[in-house]
Amino acid sequence: TTPYRSPTRPPSAREGLRCIVNVTQVPGGEVVGVKIGECNGDEAVLQSIEAAVYRASPLPEPPDPALFERNLRLEFKPGD
Repeated sequence: TTPYRSPTRPPSAREGLRCIVNVTQVPGGEVVGVKIGECNGDEAVLQSIEAAVYRASPLPEPPDPALFERNLRLEFKPGD
């Protein structure tokens, strides 16, 4: 049998997947841009990651507004 996979996780998302995701946000945490950098996934994986980041908007605000960063660099490494 095939293990259950979330409907948003493409079948091609395999073990060892690693992608750099550059996220641009505005104060309040609204995501206004997502760009996938280095990534060993296929087009379905790239689209799934981008959609997931937009669905996570707005991102949590830092406890101290002085810590706000407009541009975030995230490493995406899902577990199985």
